[in-house]
Amino acid sequence: MSKESMGFEDISDKTVEENISSQNTYKALVSCITSLPPKQFVLLSTLIGVLLIDNIDPKDQLILGKFINNIGQTIFIAAAQEQINIKKDK
Repeated sequence: MSKESMGFEDISDKTVEENISSQNTYKALVSCITSLPPKQFVLLSTLIGVLLIDNIDPKDQLILGKFINNIGQTIFIAAAQEQINIKKDK
């Protein structure tokens, strides 16, 4: 099966150990990034942004920027909803 036709069912074929390992790696990466001091945090995001636009034309830069922005908005919405639910439970 080609990567283009890969569906959700193909993702679930991973073993339990692979899923746990992937989750632990992801959590470690997120923890590392979120624990950075503010200046290093901003510097890292700037560096990643500059690296991502290398050799990409302006139209594709706009598309990529909007895509990444949408990911950020989704994270903001989920965090806000979680905070509201926590306040309701108190």
